[in-house]
Amino acid sequence: MTSKLSKNNFQTSVDDPYGFDTPIDRTYLSTKKWEAEIARTNNPDLLCFGTAEMDFAAAPAINQAMQRVVENKHFGYPSKRDSYFDAVIEYFERHFDWRIDKDWISSNVGVYPAMQSLIEELTEPGDEILYQTPVHHVFEELITASGRVAVPNQLLKRNGHYEMNFEDLARCVTPRSKLFLLCSPHNPVGRVWRREELEQLNRFCLAHGLIVVTDEVYCGLLYKGVPFTPFASLSDEASLNSVTLVSASKSFNTTGLKHALMIAESEHLQAAYSRGLKRSNLGYGGSIFGEAATEAAFRDCDHWSEALMHYIEGNFKRLKSKLAQDLPLVTATQPEATYFAWLDFSALGLTDAALQRFFETEAQVNLVTGASLGPGGEGHVRFNLATTRACLSEGLNRISTAWRQRQTHDA
Repeated sequence: MTSKLSKNNFQTSVDDPYGFDTPIDRTYLSTKKWEAEIARTNNPDLLCFGTAEMDFAAAPAINQAMQRVVENKHFGYPSKRDSYFDAVIEYFERHFDWRIDKDWISSNVGVYPAMQSLIEELTEPGDEILYQTPVHHVFEELITASGRVAVPNQLLKRNGHYEMNFEDLARCVTPRSKLFLLCSPHNPVGRVWRREELEQLNRFCLAHGLIVVTDEVYCGLLYKGVPFTPFASLSDEASLNSVTLVSASKSFNTTGLKHALMIAESEHLQAAYSRGLKRSNLGYGGSIFGEAATEAAFRDCDHWSEALMHYIEGNFKRLKSKLAQDLPLVTATQPEATYFAWLDFSALGLTDAALQRFFETEAQVNLVTGASLGPGGEGHVRFNLATTRACLSEGLNRISTAWRQRQTHDA
């Protein structure tokens, strides 16, 4: 199926200036999202909507930055130039009215390795770390792998809309609670937390002595007209009591370039992070390609991002229309950010294990099942919309057809 899709002769146009409708040539690619899942299932016709990356070519400015690195013919340890810091600082001020200083910025190979360093330096074994579920499974894995206690605070779902559950959060806190891990924008439910929600969370964490570590890696994937507030931008108190982890990786499809940023105003939190880097030996050098791509992404790709999210919103509308037509019992949470659709299949009456078998075996599509994302994820799936319209349509058709065939067989 993938080879058939790759032969569609789409061209760039005014409505698609960056060729998002054009399938990329996968001849020499080997990715976790596609090739690894096809090998795992031994199904060359599998369509993959799981792993959190896009099926699109990187922005032209990023490709040009990569070419310049290659043309220099030297791939040693990089040193960040002023232009790198200027690009980062200006991006966050331009988009979110958040003014950060150069001295607040450090880096890592990824958001989660940076989070691990902070967990190990800011807490002791046996300490409790709070986080909001359903959320990416690595949150819980990092906590427990470090010998800490993972305490899930399940989000509230009211009329298909997710909210922070402050009543439950108050019950979660004990004298051993030390950190709060915030996912903002939230993966997988697609919420962009409003300023007043974040302010309430900030007051709560300050009152209970919880340091906030916020994963803001999806902040560049906002639906049109949705404002995003970096947690640290709320106030001086919030800035000094939090660490922001962010990367160009998700917003600009550079996950393989292994570069992320740690932003913290507090010298105490900066020092803790630096100690963690020494333990892992990740504080020296870095990815020369990752740094070049990050600079280009934050400085030169605003128009590409706008076009991308226009395309993603169009994909979500198509998905929602198809579900209403063929699977009306399945509901889709309206996303405010990310390239995910968070779908509730619980009304179909399948267990989580049966739901996964249905998708991979009967519909021949790969998705992320919500049960793996913690309490509140049961009966849901995360559908990656960052693919071509042709691939999206084929995947949705497969799901609809497989469900009709199942109903016919059961009848």
